[in-house]
Order: sequence, then C-alpha cells, then structure tokens
Amino acid sequence: MFTVAQRDAFRERMIELAQADERIIGGAVVGSLAIGAGDRFSDVDLTFAVTDAVPIVLDAWTRLLVERFDAVPLVDLERPPTIYRVFLPPDALQFDLSMTPSERFRPAGPKFRLLFGLTATRKRGHAETASLPRQAARCRRLRGIAGATSPWLRKNRPEWR
Repeated sequence: MFTVAQRDAFRERMIELAQADERIIGGAVVGSLAIGAGDRFSDVDLTFAVTDAVPIVLDAWTRLLVERFDAVPLVDLERPPTIYRVFLPPDALQFDLSMTPSERFRPAGPKFRLLFGLTATRKRGHAETASLPRQAARCRRLRGIAGATSPWLRKNRPEWR
C-alpha cells in the first residue's frame, strides 16, 4: 500500500514529466486533491492539454508509465474530446490520467486546479484563453467517471484487477 509521501512524490514526478513534454501545454489536478489534501486513500488524478492527437500522446504516456513505473493500464473512458486512462502502479496507488485537445481544455467540474498553462473557453464561436477563476463559473460536472473507477468495482470485477 502506498504512503501519502509516495503519492505526493508520484504526482510531482508526473507533473515534471508533463512540463517537459512539448506536446503538453497545460495541466491540472482534478478530484479530491484539487480542493484539499485529500485523505490517506486519495488517488492521483491529473489532466493535461495536448497539442497532438490525444490517442497518440496518451499511448506514449502509457508506454512510459508501463516501462518506467511498472504501471498496469486498467480501463479507458472516453468522453469526447477527453480520454481518461486508469493505471495501477505496483504500490496500489491508482493514477487517473486524462488528456484533452488544448483548444477544448477547461474545467469539467469544481474539482479542478490549474497547475500550469491556460484553459480554453468558448466565446462568440472561437476559442480564447482564460484563467481558472473565470472558468469555474461555467464548468459542468463530469458524470460517470467516479463509478467506473470506484474501488468497489475493481474489487468485484476481477477483469479490472
């Protein structure tokens, strides 16, 4: 089982890797850690704005996570234009990684804390950049993700282990 220090170190390493990746121009922490410290069992949820095709960047990151961190990809969830991929590294820390085209990168709910880059917003039919506080009023809740990544489902669905 992972410790809080291990979780925080893993999250920081993922953010460093994202900032070094020229295809990633924005990043945010989402979920419980976006609005506080979380708890002992909180997982890592990161979302990135990408300039290349989402499947290409996500597949490259999957290779990196498998090769460097021995992570196992568990499931993909698609909510266009975003793709979510759930990973399980050896220490049982769940890592939820999502990627969105940069021109559509914006909060999907209140649990979104921008780490670097900018978000995009629609205004009169074109994309423009905006800061998180301006976007927060316009965000919508992302439905269905929590249930699909719940510990209960992983425990009771052997194929997700």
